[in-house]
Amino acid sequence: MTTLSNVDLEKEIGRGRLLTDVDPNMIEGSSYQLRLGNVYYDLSENGKRFELEKGQNVLVKPGHRVVLITQEEFEVPSDMVSRVVSKGSLFSVGLSPVATYADPGFSGRLGIVTQNFSDRYIEMSQGEPIAKAEFTKLSTPANRLYRGQHGFQAEIWPIKTHLQKTHSQVANDPRVYSEVEEASALLPEATREIIRQLETRTFWLFFSLLLVILINGITLYLVDTENDVLDNFFGGVLSSLIATGIIAVGAFIFTFSRRMK
Repeated sequence: MTTLSNVDLEKEIGRGRLLTDVDPNMIEGSSYQLRLGNVYYDLSENGKRFELEKGQNVLVKPGHRVVLITQEEFEVPSDMVSRVVSKGSLFSVGLSPVATYADPGFSGRLGIVTQNFSDRYIEMSQGEPIAKAEFTKLSTPANRLYRGQHGFQAEIWPIKTHLQKTHSQVANDPRVYSEVEEASALLPEATREIIRQLETRTFWLFFSLLLVILINGITLYLVDTENDVLDNFFGGVLSSLIATGIIAVGAFIFTFSRRMK
């Protein structure tokens, strides 16, 4: 098995083999840089198809998985296979690495699946290099050829949605925890700790409010109803101050003990 060099690629492509709709400047030492076409699919939106107008960019939302369709069309002969890897420049902005291939007999544009792992929206212009394809000559021609085009290009949806389950559908599985625990497990430990602290503080905030209401209610009930309004007013203020002081001391002790751990 031999991988074609740029010299071999130029000859083959010049003969109308391997790839069509090409840019000769995309030929490198032992690969061809595949460019982004005008069609892509958003798998996170049920495989929604986007066909771009001239000058319009691909938009990959944070956390979304997409299928990027190449501008070039493959024509892989029976005695070759093409291996495809994403460009490193895409990794640096948050797109997942991709490694795929085109079997002998494959014809048409290639779909490259990737995911945006960043918290930013990623825009890519049409014609931008997104992957590298190398072609390897087989020791003997394959006799079981790939038939047809990429599933998305042929509008045959290859998404195996039957494999995807909601939490409620697998909740009885002993390996599955509560929905909150499963969601929390996806977060970094530092983020989980911040959430736990917020939940604890929220609990004590509501507890403190209820305690203030309870103390004030008891105090007002015990105040002699025959006293004048002014005495009742100062009694209520005093009870509020006492309740607030008790809660403030308790909150200080609780916070201090947490920091000492």
